[in-house]
Amino acid sequence: MKQKTLNLELTNDQFADLTNALEDHRDYFKKRADEAMLGMSLDTGYWKSRAEQVQEILGLVMHSARQDH
Repeated sequence: MKQKTLNLELTNDQFADLTNALEDHRDYFKKRADEAMLGMSLDTGYWKSRAEQVQEILGLVMHSARQDH
C-alpha cells in the first residue's frame, strides 16, 4: 500500500482537536462493530479492523508529537 508522509506544525489546540477527532472516529467504528453483533450493518470484523486502523493512526500522531518535544 502506498504511504503518505505528513509534516504538520500544529498549535496545542489543533493537536488536541486532531487527536479528539481520531478518537471519535475510532469510537464510531467500535460502535458500529457492537451494532454488527446484533445483526446490523456490515460484519463485526470489518468495523473492528477499521477501529484498529484509526487507533494505529492515532498512535503514530501521538508518537510523532512526543519526538518533537
